[in-house]
Amino acid sequence: MNFYDNGVFSCDVVIIGAGPTGLTLANLLGKAGVSVIVIERNPSTVQAPRAVSIDDESLRTMQAAGLVEKVLENIALDYGYQYITANNVVFAQVEPTAREYGWPRRNAFTQPELEATLREGLARFPNVKALFETCFENVKEDADGVTVQIKCQDGELRNIRARYLAATDGGRSALRKHIGAQMTGSTYRERWLIVDLKDTKERFRLTRVLCNPKRPTICLPGPGGRRRYEFMVHKGETDEIISTEPKVRELLAMFGPDADSTIVRRQVYTFHARMADKWNTKRIFLGGDAAHLTPPFAGQGMNSGVRDAHNLAWKLACVVKGELGPRLLDSYFKERSPHAWSLIEMAVNIGKVMMPTSRIQAFVIQAAFRLMRFIPPMHAYFVQMKYKPKPFYNKGFVLPDDGGLNVVGRMQPQPVVEHLDRSRVKFDELAGEGFALVAFGDNAQATLGACAAHDFGLPRLARIAVLPHSMNIDRAADPALLAVRAVDEFFEDRLPKGREILLVIRPDRYAAAACDVTDAAKIADFAARVRALARSTAAPVVVPVEGITSDA
Repeated sequence: MNFYDNGVFSCDVVIIGAGPTGLTLANLLGKAGVSVIVIERNPSTVQAPRAVSIDDESLRTMQAAGLVEKVLENIALDYGYQYITANNVVFAQVEPTAREYGWPRRNAFTQPELEATLREGLARFPNVKALFETCFENVKEDADGVTVQIKCQDGELRNIRARYLAATDGGRSALRKHIGAQMTGSTYRERWLIVDLKDTKERFRLTRVLCNPKRPTICLPGPGGRRRYEFMVHKGETDEIISTEPKVRELLAMFGPDADSTIVRRQVYTFHARMADKWNTKRIFLGGDAAHLTPPFAGQGMNSGVRDAHNLAWKLACVVKGELGPRLLDSYFKERSPHAWSLIEMAVNIGKVMMPTSRIQAFVIQAAFRLMRFIPPMHAYFVQMKYKPKPFYNKGFVLPDDGGLNVVGRMQPQPVVEHLDRSRVKFDELAGEGFALVAFGDNAQATLGACAAHDFGLPRLARIAVLPHSMNIDRAADPALLAVRAVDEFFEDRLPKGREILLVIRPDRYAAAACDVTDAAKIADFAARVRALARSTAAPVVVPVEGITSDA
């Protein structure tokens, strides 16, 4: 693909910043056939360890990008937490077992390997070009797009003409300042010393959190013999002294067997709980740390950025390809900002457990967790990580009235499903890259057949009948209809039993609409409502009336 003509680069979307958010966005857009140029000022992807935890939602996004198998090569799947008193007594343990989105909820990784995999993934797409050692200089936005000035490796200034710009340029984002966004929230007073090792001798696989007011400490396992220690820095301890190698090895010796392990990085950090009050203009969109900064205590900072990328990618692809209107992009901030902030708040609360400021506070918190063991619902709530806020969109590209089903605006499960020939596959592999119309129930095949006469107004709409795990596929039904049986009970756990349900699932796997169509006469009305939702994304028509312009 020719990106450069007459001295100007051109593409559909230019991405500033090749971190996890920007690279994920580039892969998703590349897979959707959108032309993309990625600008990164550094000569390569990050080399030092940063984020260390990747969750089930992010792995599902890697699956959507077609890279999950490659990503999994460098991930330690499925591990939990132990919370420990100053006397080395475990007072709480988190070991989630649910796989509702198709992957374990907590997994360890190293950011350099993930970013390298994402960068290599771009080579699959002739419609994606990555320019490293290239600096963003400035941008001008107009009604039709953006003109971005860059400084290339040779020192020359060149322009990129694009329809949209995604700013994933980190916590010190220049683009955030350009669009006039302000960060709100707070910065932690506490400092933490981060120590990364590459040949740990500690074999314990769970994360251990020592909730000791004298020195709160976190020990996180990683893949391939890697391990991270995080030590809270006290008042009076300078960054320079606490991070010297002798002091670091002294701290390691206090915690376990890693005092003589190879140190990859030692650095003092201050953490932030902050979010931009504005994420976009008409043509420029913030994502990742440019939009929000999350304390590390819940391992959600990078994962929130990956959610941004998946939410924004399918919307940009639909708009660029003319499948849906530009008002679709107005839903990005409406949908993502509340959930990003809820995860910031969760991280702040977990931080209070991890770093008690006094013995009394530690005793009260830890006693409460011990009591929780005698209340099974509360105990399961913590052990299974049900306290992690799940995204819920009641505004944006959704029809929130689903008749009490309570599934619209929520990420839908990814069960393993079985074909008539008994071959099995994860649900997303059937849904593909676009929208999916899913009929679920004992008579899902008949319901899906009844939908054939209706236009739902959505692009690339896969149509799938999913039967409960207790029902076999009807062999006498129309073989042209895609029908599978759910092996897992995730759909059944969310939907009323004995009813016939229609779901419209978006490319990012959230339900845009849902309806009980046990009465098949409701299908026509449901299709009309979904068509109206699609039409609502169209740009307003400006009609001059006696010298005055107004939106028709």
